[in-house]
Amino acid sequence: MNLNLGCGQNKIEGYLNVDREPAARPDAIVDLEGRWPWPDNSVDEVLANHVLEHLGAEAKTFIGIMQELYRVCRDG
Repeated sequence: MNLNLGCGQNKIEGYLNVDREPAARPDAIVDLEGRWPWPDNSVDEVLANHVLEHLGAEAKTFIGIMQELYRVCRDG
């Protein structure tokens, strides 16, 4: 699985397009500052264009986002 996080209007074929805003009409509505719905080691590739700077205003929250990335991504 490939994730396009914070896709907004930039949806990409072959990716699960994810945004927290329903108005963007993503494939999945997810608040990336909480626990992500994907299983451990289930993601091959993550695209996050212009999204990380909008997340994790507090260090603890940003570290949680990095931990979720690590958790869902496959080794390699």
